[in-house]
Amino acid sequence: MDLTREQALKLHREMWGDMQKELGDNAHSWERVEFKIKWCKKHFPNETIYAHCFLCEYTIDESGKGDCNRCPILWGSEKRLETYYCSGRENDYTSVPISQILALPEKEVSE
Repeated sequence: MDLTREQALKLHREMWGDMQKELGDNAHSWERVEFKIKWCKKHFPNETIYAHCFLCEYTIDESGKGDCNRCPILWGSEKRLETYYCSGRENDYTSVPISQILALPEKEVSE
């Protein structure tokens, strides 16, 4: 799936907004993962979306690998360590309130 930055951000917010409406602001990690899988299959049945995440899908390079450095969202600790930007940090997508995920700022676009 070839996404622009704007499309990835829009779909990210749409999916997480739907998740918040359906599961509430503090859904369990397994509920979030399950919701992402089902949401992607429902809305894009003929696509494979990397990690069921439109931001991750956007970061895929020519070799087919995702690159967290290209993620358009500021997750907090942007220094890559043992884990991905979106998990294992202060804004871990598996545990923080969904409203917090939806409020995360975008990275500045460098031309």
